[in-house]
Amino acid sequence: MSARKPFKRYTRSSNAGTIIGITLVLYMLGLLGFMLLNARELERHFKENVKVDIYLKRDLKEVDVMKFRKQLEAEPFARETRYVTADEAAEQLKEDMGEDFLGVLGDNPLLPSIELWMREAYASPDSLKWVAEHLRQDASVHEVKYNPVVVANIDANMGRLRWIMLGFSVLLLVIAVALINNTIRLAIYSKRFLIRTMHLVGATGWFIKRPFLGTSLWQGMVASVLAIGLLVGSIRLLLQWQPDLASLVHPLTLAVLLAGIVVLGLLISLLSTAVAVRRYLRMNTDEINLT
Repeated sequence: MSARKPFKRYTRSSNAGTIIGITLVLYMLGLLGFMLLNARELERHFKENVKVDIYLKRDLKEVDVMKFRKQLEAEPFARETRYVTADEAAEQLKEDMGEDFLGVLGDNPLLPSIELWMREAYASPDSLKWVAEHLRQDASVHEVKYNPVVVANIDANMGRLRWIMLGFSVLLLVIAVALINNTIRLAIYSKRFLIRTMHLVGATGWFIKRPFLGTSLWQGMVASVLAIGLLVGSIRLLLQWQPDLASLVHPLTLAVLLAGIVVLGLLISLLSTAVAVRRYLRMNTDEINLT
């Protein structure tokens, strides 16, 4: 019994190390896959949060403001609007600055405004330039402002980001296969003499591989479940931190990604185990002693 206990502890330790290694690799692949699958939705999210500030004339009546806002919301480029009074703008500026600037100036110099969020199709540099010129022609408008640098960066960087993420995903997949394969080979390395002994006494290749494949199947399944748990937990934390990103999580896309993690975990584990066991089956005793 005393001789078996260290071996059992070593086996548990080896299994735990293999599962942890596969879990971490699958988790990283899952995160990258989630970002890659949702890159288009992420671009849409950024573009639909592009804001245009439309400053209205000071003496404009409330009924005229409501009429202008209604006309604005009927435009094809308008996704959402919000009316900000001069007093609300002053309160927001006071909160941002941390001091009451009205106490120094006396009168409120700020203008009422309408915050306009664009539809995705119009959140591009050329379209926004046209929209701003179009709005400035209205008699109710004093000035129109937006950040052209942010809009230009979204257009320039999102396409580049997709290619970078795709290349990084392929690279990580290659590294993942190599790491998982190496982890499993090290776990089987300790049992190379057992494999050789079973082969010498006449056991068939399938009979020898079967318990190793069963173990790798179990390890791949456990690692996949753990990786899925980590990924789902990370997504929930992300949504708690940024609730606006909830639109990125589509049940069907997420289901495909999670199923892919399971298939990848099982496939890599089984193939790596089969290749490793086959390698030791083909070695003679002298070669095994030298490895």
